[in-house]
Amino acid sequence: MASSQNLYDIITDDDGKIYLDDERMILTSTSVFGTLRKDLMDNISVDRTKGFLIRYGWNLGKNDAQKVLSKDFSSLEEVLKQGPILHAMKGYTKVKRSDLQIRFSLDGAIETIHVEGIWSDSYEAEEYLRQFGNSESSVCHTLVGYASGYYSEICQQPVLFKEASCKASGSNDCYYIGKTLLEWEGEIDDELKYFENTTIVKELEDTYEKLLEERNNLAKTFAIHKRITDELVNENDLQSIADVIFQETQLPLVIEDSKFHMLANSGLTLSFYNEVYENSASLFRESHYFFDTKEIDGGSFNRLITPIKLKKKCVGYCSFIFNKGFDISQVDHMILERAASVCSLYMLNEKSAFEATERMKGNFLEQIINENLMSENEILNRGTYINMDLRKPYYIVALKYNNHFTDSQNELLFHEQVTEYIMQYFKQRSNTLIGQYAGTFILLIQLEAGDGEIKKLCHNLMKHLNRNFKEHTFKIGVSTLAEQIHQAPDRYKESRTALQMTDFVDNVTLFDDLSMAGMLIHSKHKGAVEQKARQLLGPLYEQREENAELIRTLYVFLTHGGNLEKSKKDLSISMSGLRYRIKRLEEMLGQKVRDPSNGYQLLLTLQVLVAQRELTVE
Repeated sequence: MASSQNLYDIITDDDGKIYLDDERMILTSTSVFGTLRKDLMDNISVDRTKGFLIRYGWNLGKNDAQKVLSKDFSSLEEVLKQGPILHAMKGYTKVKRSDLQIRFSLDGAIETIHVEGIWSDSYEAEEYLRQFGNSESSVCHTLVGYASGYYSEICQQPVLFKEASCKASGSNDCYYIGKTLLEWEGEIDDELKYFENTTIVKELEDTYEKLLEERNNLAKTFAIHKRITDELVNENDLQSIADVIFQETQLPLVIEDSKFHMLANSGLTLSFYNEVYENSASLFRESHYFFDTKEIDGGSFNRLITPIKLKKKCVGYCSFIFNKGFDISQVDHMILERAASVCSLYMLNEKSAFEATERMKGNFLEQIINENLMSENEILNRGTYINMDLRKPYYIVALKYNNHFTDSQNELLFHEQVTEYIMQYFKQRSNTLIGQYAGTFILLIQLEAGDGEIKKLCHNLMKHLNRNFKEHTFKIGVSTLAEQIHQAPDRYKESRTALQMTDFVDNVTLFDDLSMAGMLIHSKHKGAVEQKARQLLGPLYEQREENAELIRTLYVFLTHGGNLEKSKKDLSISMSGLRYRIKRLEEMLGQKVRDPSNGYQLLLTLQVLVAQRELTVE
């Protein structure tokens, strides 16, 4: 039986040779090893150096294990002890094992092993600190490799070690853990590549294959990109673009707008189309917005979706549709994203062309309203250029939004958004002109079958505006029906008058529905109105700024037909306070405001003054 006390003899002969247990050895300094490590890191990278040192340590440990196995030891534990003894004799480190657990199978073979301990004064950690300073990770790669190689050779199965803490990264000592591969349960999978003897040539071959694959992917992507760009240049539509992509990839494709309405698709069977349509509807209902390329579960299929962006806004989506279990590749991502970029250019062209046409139509409407065109025939002829028959009856609609902006830049942005929305809302109508005049949106609208009355059409427009611009309110004034185009200037004035008589609560007013106050405003007898106001309101009108609360009280009281309870509620004052104000008003006006004849004249006068912005009752 061998004894570990005298098993390993170190012999130096006269020829300068050193032997350890009949194997020739060499001595070298740790600083030289540190220099070697540094050169390796500089020349073959830190990652490759780690693998090189682990495999170097593995071979040292395996070699020592083979020598130990040739000796006669009484137990497995004695055999395992020899590794740390040999390691210490060679000056690598001092090993202090803290835990050893071995489980044997029924036939006596080693089934699992678990070992932990400390490597004190590791030469690798000390040299690393001298050469580089503190490390962010463990650095004792040869020690890890040696222990792994030694134990794996003894146990005849992979036993891998890992540094849990390292002196080079700030710990007092280097703490190691070793287990059979199965016992690691995947924790050490990222480290397995360092134990494999992959040559640089093999790595270069793998890299070349990856580069070749990437080149082929890029070539395929660029070829498809060129084809769909040609479709764009040739002024073909989204359906043509979708068809080309399907021809090249054989992957079903869907192009949708920002609300997941189908714009084009290719490669979908009817049943598949219905499933995708339902999935798109659910995405919109659930308010899913995708700002990057994503893979999502569509139920019976998978969807690779990417946004179509325009001016930093998502205006739609491109999607590939895959059968369940299909492996989505990187090239699929690349092709889809380039398809989205071409769709973006298509939509930009469409938007620019549409807006240019709408601006031209808006200028045309302004010329009609301002009577800048020579004759009715000239107007009718120009109408044919935009495919609009201006011989048909029409309404003029004036639309305005409440302006509470403090920042002119924000107001301009909002104005552009509203303009774009109104144009998009009437995009499918060839019989509507949209323009802007004196800070108001002006629309010339010819009714279509299914529109119903003009008031219904305007209320529908208002609902959509309020839904999309929730923090703002809008109001609309509508002219009477015009039979001839030369009536447009007068109908425009009617719409502006109706707009003046509209508030932001009851937000659509037809000129046909105007009260006597509206007709007075439209007649533009401003001097007569002011004279009547002075006569009826006296000091209340002359000193209107000081009497603002009394004027508002009078307006609310008369609007409610003299109902004290409703007036009190709207004014948010007490009944006694309301009675006091009414008494004060009657003293100032010299008449009973609850008298119906007096009240009618006063209310009519107030309505006219409010509409002309001579008074405010807010």
